[in-house]
Amino acid sequence: MLRRCMFLLVLALCLLGLTGTAVAETETPEGKHFTLVDEKNRVINQTGIKIYPGDIYIAADNSRYRVVEVIATTARCAYQGKEAMPTLEEVRKSSYLGREAVPVVNKNQKPTIAIYHTHSDESYVPTDGKESIDGNGGIYDVGKALAVKLRAKGFNVIHNWNNHNPHDINAYSRSRRTASTLLRKMPNAIIDVHRDSTPPGEYQTTVKGQDVTKIKLVVGRSNPNSKTNLEFAKRLKVAMDNKTPGLSAGIFMGKGDYNQDLSPRAMLVEVGAHTNTKPEAEEGIKLFAEALPSVLGVTGTPTGEPAQKPMQQNNQGAGTAILIIVIITAVVIGGFFLLNKGPSSKE
Repeated sequence: MLRRCMFLLVLALCLLGLTGTAVAETETPEGKHFTLVDEKNRVINQTGIKIYPGDIYIAADNSRYRVVEVIATTARCAYQGKEAMPTLEEVRKSSYLGREAVPVVNKNQKPTIAIYHTHSDESYVPTDGKESIDGNGGIYDVGKALAVKLRAKGFNVIHNWNNHNPHDINAYSRSRRTASTLLRKMPNAIIDVHRDSTPPGEYQTTVKGQDVTKIKLVVGRSNPNSKTNLEFAKRLKVAMDNKTPGLSAGIFMGKGDYNQDLSPRAMLVEVGAHTNTKPEAEEGIKLFAEALPSVLGVTGTPTGEPAQKPMQQNNQGAGTAILIIVIITAVVIGGFFLLNKGPSSKE
């Protein structure tokens, strides 16, 4: 009987595992990257994120491309026209959540931003000496620069320094626990700060007379919040284009979820590449901070206590997981009684 119970328990856990991330977010080996090209073989983007057919890239000029074929490290893309973007006025007035637009931060409330780092080792070769520093990567300094800038603008900031090494396909599973813990603080947005792996020219630029790295926004298309995550990214890009023209490196929608199923305002940002300098990345992320007030509905320096209401989320994924758990539990209980029901006794 004990063996039967153990078998049913293992079966239930295996079935439950199917409700997790469908795709492991992977990257190219060190020193390699993918190149996205259009129909005329012109390079439109480079990234260290693994590319799959169906991925979407929205360029800095809002041109939308869909990956149709991947050969080795070259991704061939089809142009799909200009992406429909919200107006600056729409960005300032509201943030799209689910079916309707509603204010993100209530008047006189101090917004909260949570920051963490899935890839704790990511570093900048020209400044840090190498591209990977186990558990203490230069990426933490970039996150710190973002936190300091946001606090100076009146935000409440939670900067998490948890180590999620090693840098492998399970890093997002480990950082998921961190993100879930941070979301208990009810932040208005949660940001996973990374750096890319490309030649320096992909991100290097000058904005407002400063040498900085561009900022690329990454959205996972394999999660139930992908629509609201993308809308959040588009609003961030519109705000960047207005506040700091030239800072945006576009929006990439990749096969994966990047833990963004946890919140409609979860965002992954790529701040330069390992070939750029860390000071340039720090300046780039500081400029990115300029976009957040208008996107989160903050006009001027906020005052008061942090908002206590949780973010409205798309609960479709959570509801599905709960239903599966209930079904599995019923199967386990039913199986237990069936296995332990002996033959009917005879008089």
